[in-house]
Amino acid sequence: MSSRPDSRFARATCVACAAALILATLAGCDQGPSARVLEHRINELESQLKVLSKRADAAMAAAESDDGDLKHRVEAVEQKSAEAIAQTSTIAEEQNARFQRIEQSVSNVMRLKEESEAVAYLAPAEPGHRTLQTEHGTFLVRIEKIERDPVGGGHHIELNIGNPMGLELQEFRLKGDFGSTAPKLQPGEAYGDYSKRLDEWQKTMTPFDENLIESIEPNAWTRVVLPLRAADSPDKLQLIRLAMVVTRANLANQEGEGEYSVVNADSDGAGLVKTDYGPLLMKVTSMAPEGAGTRVTVMVGNPFGFAINEAIISGQFGPSPPRKMETEAVDLFRKRLGMWSEQMTPLETAFSGSIGPLRWSPASFLVPSADQTRIKYLRLRMQVTNITLPDAGN
Repeated sequence: MSSRPDSRFARATCVACAAALILATLAGCDQGPSARVLEHRINELESQLKVLSKRADAAMAAAESDDGDLKHRVEAVEQKSAEAIAQTSTIAEEQNARFQRIEQSVSNVMRLKEESEAVAYLAPAEPGHRTLQTEHGTFLVRIEKIERDPVGGGHHIELNIGNPMGLELQEFRLKGDFGSTAPKLQPGEAYGDYSKRLDEWQKTMTPFDENLIESIEPNAWTRVVLPLRAADSPDKLQLIRLAMVVTRANLANQEGEGEYSVVNADSDGAGLVKTDYGPLLMKVTSMAPEGAGTRVTVMVGNPFGFAINEAIISGQFGPSPPRKMETEAVDLFRKRLGMWSEQMTPLETAFSGSIGPLRWSPASFLVPSADQTRIKYLRLRMQVTNITLPDAGN
């Protein structure tokens, strides 16, 4: 906006000009004009001064009017600029939101792909088995039946789990969620909109996480019961997404995996005990008090061509695990299993006796408990610290 002189400055300029004219006239009075002529001249100058003053006022009024119009024009331009900036910001926000929806859609696709590789999708309306991917291998699972729990509320899901490996599962977690079936992509529907509907559906799913102490036999189908107490209606069980995490397993052969193996003190057969060199066979033959503990005598079968001179036994010991009765409620059996699990006691002791190569050998170890009823279930591992190889000539 250009600057303009204000009215006071203009009037002062006009007055200064008029005063200069008057002074010039008075200065000429010494040259001899008459008083009448001088008065007439002053009157003319006053008239001219009034005209100049009016012109100056008119000019200032026009200038002020121009200033107002310019101000309005500038304000109008600023308003349009602000509107343009707001529209640009709105467009940018819409584009950003669109990109975020696209990224979320891609993320959902990747998440569903990862989940589909590890989670079994079970639906009562779709019979047949599904696969369960775990760190211990792939298992099979199918729904056998769904029953209402009249005592604890909710429903019991009877599952049949197929174990195609030579590994016995002893404790595992079943976790996931349940609810209605997932919405399907409609013809012509944008995937961003479908992703929103999918996320809303996901919020309606009810999660669950159950720890089961059950024996899943190797190379066989085993039925287990999954309690879903929050499922108060069968309509909420149209879809069950299920994952399995194995927390304790037992070797059923020498090719399996696992750190600890179970030796049953009341069993007539031998159990496997894993070492860094491979598994040994072990059978409890007798128990005898020794001080504040119990000396456990065993027969050890060594399938390797070296003698074991020194070793350390580590693991846990405890009473025999409870067995589920036919009429027993699942919750009661789970409670008894939990109480039994809490009775397991850590064990680390020296192994006495030399174990000859390629034969059965007697040996023993001391358990720090005088109560032999608490030494029925041994979960063991052997750390071999000294061995002897046969002479090359033998």
